[in-house]
Amino acid sequence: MLLCAILALPTLAQGRKNVRINEVMVQQDTTGGNGWVEFYNSSYGTNAVEKMFITTLSREEVKNHIKAVTDTSKMKPNKVLIEWCKQRPMDIYEIPRGDERNTKIAPRTHFVMEADGNPKAGTFHMPFTFTAGKENYIALYDVNGDLVDDVTIPASLKPGETYAIKAEGRLPSVLDDGKTEWIVKDGTTIENAITKGNYNIREVNENIEAFHDKDPHGYWIALLAMSVVFIALAILYICFKLFGIISMRGAGKNEEAASMAPVAHAAAATAGTGDLDCEKMAAICFALYQHLNAHDQESGILTLTPRDGSAWSGKSGLMRELPVIKK
Repeated sequence: MLLCAILALPTLAQGRKNVRINEVMVQQDTTGGNGWVEFYNSSYGTNAVEKMFITTLSREEVKNHIKAVTDTSKMKPNKVLIEWCKQRPMDIYEIPRGDERNTKIAPRTHFVMEADGNPKAGTFHMPFTFTAGKENYIALYDVNGDLVDDVTIPASLKPGETYAIKAEGRLPSVLDDGKTEWIVKDGTTIENAITKGNYNIREVNENIEAFHDKDPHGYWIALLAMSVVFIALAILYICFKLFGIISMRGAGKNEEAASMAPVAHAAAATAGTGDLDCEKMAAICFALYQHLNAHDQESGILTLTPRDGSAWSGKSGLMRELPVIKK
């Protein structure tokens, strides 16, 4: 059970906290057009994004509000955000439940939320819009109220441009680690192409590529695989060996206890009679010997002795005996 728990630990890391903000557009063109936010499921498992929160409120404002409410009541952070959605529906949005077919995001794929200010249009339509020419902020919170990811879009972003992660094929970094580099995409080149909701944009696994560079011939991976197999077999052998030793010791103790039971019973029966004379002691010892050695040691050899004749082969035995008639 402990081994299974240890092996399951990596899967716990693949959760909603792996959903990252990947690309943001504030305004589609100079004439207007709604902006959008592209999110990316960077894990290798399906994530259900229903009941997660999206907001344009600053990190400090959300943190202070949650702290103020939880300090005065026993309400949990997610309940605080749910109530806040009702009070400020144009600033914070809870991805609605009930649309499981669309809110279950496949591994390493994207989904897009439209910033059109019309949540009645569907699950992926947010109640707020972005403003061109000014700094815009967007944040994603988990169902329990923890901050998952956020980004500040610079005011210099022009209509038709997007603010996106630089390296394609690279997983977005975790929150606040400083490794994710953002750039402006204008769509003029392939490198700066705007790929709204492109589900095939990340075909490279950087971990596999790095391992390939370090072990191009696969020697280390082969050695690692064989080592894991033999170590597992050795652990199984040791476990079965220890189990056998423990079982044999338990069986020996049971047999010893069973053989000593008659002696203990006889000793208990005679404990209150005081000292015994030699004849009584000899009788008890002989009785115990007879009890513990009740069966003779047989050789297991059968000896057949032939005979010349028997009552079964006698001729007189084959004759019918006539009844005697009394006169």
